[in-house]
Amino acid sequence: MTVSGPAHPLDVELADLVDGVLVEARAAEVEAHLAACLLCRVKCQRLRAAPPLGVSGGAGLRVPVAPPFAVPATHDRRDAGVGDLWLVAAGGDEAGDRLLVLVRGVRGDRVAVAPVTFDVEAADEETVVVDAARSPLGLGLAVYPSLATEVPAGVLVSLMGTLEAATTLAGERGPAITGPADPRLDIRQHLADRLAALEDVPPDPAMAADAPAPAIDVVRSGLVRDLRSWRGNGCAVRPLFGWSDVVAAERIGWDPVLLVDELGIVLVVFDTPHGLVDDEDFDAARSVLTRFNATAVVVLARTISGEAEVFDAPALNYAIEAPSGVRTPPRPLIAGLAPIDAAMKFLDQSTGARAMSLPSRGSVARVDVSEILRGAAATAVADAVKQASKFKIAPKRRGYESAAGDAGELGAALGRALAAEPVVDEILGLAGRTEADGG
Repeated sequence: MTVSGPAHPLDVELADLVDGVLVEARAAEVEAHLAACLLCRVKCQRLRAAPPLGVSGGAGLRVPVAPPFAVPATHDRRDAGVGDLWLVAAGGDEAGDRLLVLVRGVRGDRVAVAPVTFDVEAADEETVVVDAARSPLGLGLAVYPSLATEVPAGVLVSLMGTLEAATTLAGERGPAITGPADPRLDIRQHLADRLAALEDVPPDPAMAADAPAPAIDVVRSGLVRDLRSWRGNGCAVRPLFGWSDVVAAERIGWDPVLLVDELGIVLVVFDTPHGLVDDEDFDAARSVLTRFNATAVVVLARTISGEAEVFDAPALNYAIEAPSGVRTPPRPLIAGLAPIDAAMKFLDQSTGARAMSLPSRGSVARVDVSEILRGAAATAVADAVKQASKFKIAPKRRGYESAAGDAGELGAALGRALAAEPVVDEILGLAGRTEADGG
């Protein structure tokens, strides 16, 4: 669910702002809104570029003089081809609310299409911008391949032209979504809803279990929107449209959906015909995990269930139960949740901040380092004096015994050494006196 941002100003307020007649206080508020809202800036730009008002007859009423615009001629044929631009409407109603789409593929009586708009200024990083020079309509186009889905061929109304190199859709892309309040997320949702409304299967509450599974592109778009909305900018979400070199996943017909990275915890979301059920499935899932250096995989099975399962590397391998020693097959860490809930639960468990308290500190007594050094010196000297009884040679025994009076001076010298004072000569003098006393 998209988080609502600040309320957009009314169109009449934008027009007054452009004309310089908006109340000063309100004008400041609208200007502040324009700094953060791309769509309202686009509206203002169009208002500023509008032609000047002309004067019509009849009481001197001023009306806008529209620039000349040639509506492209429609093509009178019903067969759709890849790269065609069509107007579509629910049930093929030519008088109904129509939407411009680009044909991406044809499968019998179903057509894969991506929505198209003329609002190139509102393009985002998942939108391909086709400049006017390459557009058959002579206008810039914003194509949304990430929202592509299949619709009945019967919704095709009028062919508007053909877009060259439509299969690759190479071109400039728009700036990245700035956050969950970015109004361009509402555009995506509006277009996805318009495409969903073209489906000719009427809803039947009594037959909800027989309703067709949502198209993979609709699922992908919804997960992108929800993850960005709920997880914020700290969660990087990237749609996946191909398996690259994961041959095992492609061979068994899995559809890639998303790559999610939150604080180094990486999830790969993909759709399967029946989930993970045998060794071939588990091997392919481990290949996906390795290829993307992922932490876990989120497995969908849209055709049989709306729930998802989450597996990390240990969960994808056989295990030995203790204490029975029974060998158990791989099993999910999380199951029985909707895809968005399963992904968010794993992220919460793996990246959620845990409350930490610093250990309490007791009272701290002041430490006299010099006193410690003097005590250490006295202990060392006493130990040395005790060694004197071991020697039978009288001069050597007296030398050890003579150190008994030097403990205080040695400790003081070490204390001054800690303060970086030169004490080498003093210690050598102590050693010399001890040696002389020992003969």
